[in-house]
Amino acid sequence: MYLHVERYIGVDIGGTNTKFGIVTREGELLYKIKYPTAELVASEDGYITAFSKVLKQILLEYPDIHKVGIGIPGLISNDRRSLLRLANIPSLSGASLLDELEALLPSVQFSLENDANAACLGEFYFSEHNLPDTFLMVTLGTGIGGAAIIHGKLFNGGHGNGVEVGHMLADKNSVYEDYISKKALVQYALDKLQNSEKYQDSILAQIPADELTTKDIESALKEKDKLAKKVFAHFGKWLGKNLVSSIRVLDIHTILLGGGVSKAFKYMEEPMMNEIKTYLDDYYTNDLVIQKASLKNEAGIIGAATLNF
Repeated sequence: MYLHVERYIGVDIGGTNTKFGIVTREGELLYKIKYPTAELVASEDGYITAFSKVLKQILLEYPDIHKVGIGIPGLISNDRRSLLRLANIPSLSGASLLDELEALLPSVQFSLENDANAACLGEFYFSEHNLPDTFLMVTLGTGIGGAAIIHGKLFNGGHGNGVEVGHMLADKNSVYEDYISKKALVQYALDKLQNSEKYQDSILAQIPADELTTKDIESALKEKDKLAKKVFAHFGKWLGKNLVSSIRVLDIHTILLGGGVSKAFKYMEEPMMNEIKTYLDDYYTNDLVIQKASLKNEAGIIGAATLNF
């Protein structure tokens, strides 16, 4: 049915899930499937071989596709072929990913990019928003990622790994990812439950500490749970602090928030803006636009596919 349509595979590798998708040149996501990243890492032959087996199966079903773009959650080499450091998938740090994949699947053309950069490219090409040619994208998920389009071009920094906003120092002993991540959300909720009687009637207090997840907190948020609201307000405060630094460094006034955690943006917005208005003057705030990315959780897959354009 789609043989006349130019199609690509986009892969969004995350700390939680590895997502594969079929994407057209027009940005339409035709098919997607995801696998828990931890399961692929723990497979008998290791992540890369397990990854290639999934990819091979998809390629057998879509024999017209020969180009695959991959988004990676961490630092990659300047030539876009190897992985340097992946904080949330440490077993892949140092892997010569494209060399290994090309040996396993020699008929496929691979492209590699940081996952936040890939998501940013997805919005650049296919956003529902009327974006200027300069904007910042911050992805909020297992960790926090950043990417920027400046005057219509992806900004990679001096050696290929710029805009790592999650790893800027937030205080003396912590980086922003210690406050703005799924792990940080859960830890803050647990700290409040353990150290304050105020939240003992929270929905979250009924969940065993070792079973609490961000999905539980998001579900409680829908029920107007006061602890869940407190957790996301705290998240928003630290996101605001991060954006203050990012805006100062890059002088960018349009910001997109992507990733799974951005779904709760309305609960983060007020404390986020309080920080921004406290520490930035009118030069930055008069035309400041902060909004959720339009491609939502599909930005990583669609953006990875655009690496083949």
